[in-house]
Amino acid sequence: MRDVTISKQEIPILLNQLPNKINVDYPLSNDQIFSAEAYKNKYEIETQLESDQNLSDSELWDSEKPKFDDYRKCFLSSNIISYTNLDEFLHDHKTYSNLKQKVVYAPDTNLFYNQFLSTGIIKPNDILLVETVHKEIMRMLNKKMTSDIISDLKPVVKYQKHLLDMFINGRRKKSRIVYNLALQEYLQFADQVYAKVQSRDLVVDREENDIIFVEAVKRYKNSSSTYPVVLSSDRQIRDVCDASGVPFFFLEQPKEIKPEDCTPEQLCHLLCNLAGVLGVIQINNLLLFGEFRGKRNVNDYTVRFLGGETSVELERDLEICRELVKLRIER
Repeated sequence: MRDVTISKQEIPILLNQLPNKINVDYPLSNDQIFSAEAYKNKYEIETQLESDQNLSDSELWDSEKPKFDDYRKCFLSSNIISYTNLDEFLHDHKTYSNLKQKVVYAPDTNLFYNQFLSTGIIKPNDILLVETVHKEIMRMLNKKMTSDIISDLKPVVKYQKHLLDMFINGRRKKSRIVYNLALQEYLQFADQVYAKVQSRDLVVDREENDIIFVEAVKRYKNSSSTYPVVLSSDRQIRDVCDASGVPFFFLEQPKEIKPEDCTPEQLCHLLCNLAGVLGVIQINNLLLFGEFRGKRNVNDYTVRFLGGETSVELERDLEICRELVKLRIER
């Protein structure tokens, strides 16, 4: 059994070798995530995701197994589903353009998890970046999956528990979510924003941190000529803004994950997000690892074929494409 390292940019090569219909599961619980079938130039998607079930007897496993919100983050950040009141925001966004003041948007950390900025709805030069976002990301970044944690997880994991060995000294789920989603969104936009706003240091209390975030925006509002609007999908931040007199728009997260279709590019993005956040997913008769020993780059993944299938064709196509890239042929 041979593992093949593949980059995010090379995932379409893998997808092209799969049948027209793929089934994507979480192998440690054998739960189906979704199925996708090629139709014309898109993929029709069917999901089986429901709100979180009852807790298990293991608090540790409950913290590491996938939850509905984890899946929702992956689908939102792949731009396959969207906020239920997005049309309302687009209307308000257009209305703001009539103001004499420059409107800037201050997204909270949740929107970095959902990679809302990558949708392109808001231009980078219209973003107000509050320091608390970076602080919250860094706080959760390096929660390690130790060998002791792996040993405690194995007795309660029902299926393919040997796969946990791939995660030794890697990131735990909370850190994988931060690393693969929020941090990458932050790094993409941090140097392009309209302005950065300093804040007080974070504290242990989460509600107090929401206040710190809103305070920073209000302070900037009072000292600048701009009109800042907080963007959040967090009801607590919405309430703090309302009480503080800070303009805001509350983006309502979907209560269901029911996409109809997606483009091949969106599907590849989703597969990468799921593998990165969950650590591993199963696609038909292969495993795609987003967390594995020796991982050096966020865009690196490992493919492992199951059931006697081999990696010969994938390695051949990867080699051909990599050699073509080296030629640097201009269009």
